[in-house]
Amino acid sequence: MQRLVMLSVALWALLILSPVAFSQSFTDKAKKDRAVDMSDEDPAMQKAMERARAGLEDFLRKAGAPPPNTDQYSVKVRVSEGDNQEYLWVSNLKSQGDIWSGRIDNLPMLRSVKKGQSYSFTKTEIVDWTYIDRSKQKIVGNFTTCALLTKEPPGVAESIQKQYGLECDR
Repeated sequence: MQRLVMLSVALWALLILSPVAFSQSFTDKAKKDRAVDMSDEDPAMQKAMERARAGLEDFLRKAGAPPPNTDQYSVKVRVSEGDNQEYLWVSNLKSQGDIWSGRIDNLPMLRSVKKGQSYSFTKTEIVDWTYIDRSKQKIVGNFTTCALLTKEPPGVAESIQKQYGLECDR
C-alpha cells in the first residue's frame, strides 16, 4: 500500500520566502500544502524513518524543554482512515503520559481530520520529527524531506540542503 508523505511545514514556510529554484512539482505542492507521493516502502523513505526513530527520544526531550534559539518543534505521524493512510505534521506538542497531542499543520487529504485540529497519538505513530536551530541556522531532523529530495535533480536537491542546512546523506 502506498502512503502519502507530506512536506514539512517548517521547510514549506521557508520555500515561500526563498528564491531558491525548485522543480515545479516539488515547489507547487509545497506552496499549496499538498501531499507529495512517495511510497513508504521506498528505500530512501525507509532510511529516513529509521534515522528519525534513532533520534526520537532525544528530540522529545528537547521538545519538552527547548534549548535557547530553537523552535518550531513538529512531528510527522501516520493518520489512518479505514484502509487509507497519510502522514501529517503536528506541532504545539504536549505529552500526557504515553499520549502526545498537537495541532495538525497540513491540509489533509483524509476527510476525518482537518488542518488546525487537535490530534492525539502515541510515540509509535511518529515517523519523523523536526525543529529549527536558529543559532546554527539550520533545520534539524526532517529526514522524510531528505527522502523526497532524492526524487529531485541532484543540483536542486543539493541547493535546497545547503540553503536550509538540511543534513541529508545521499
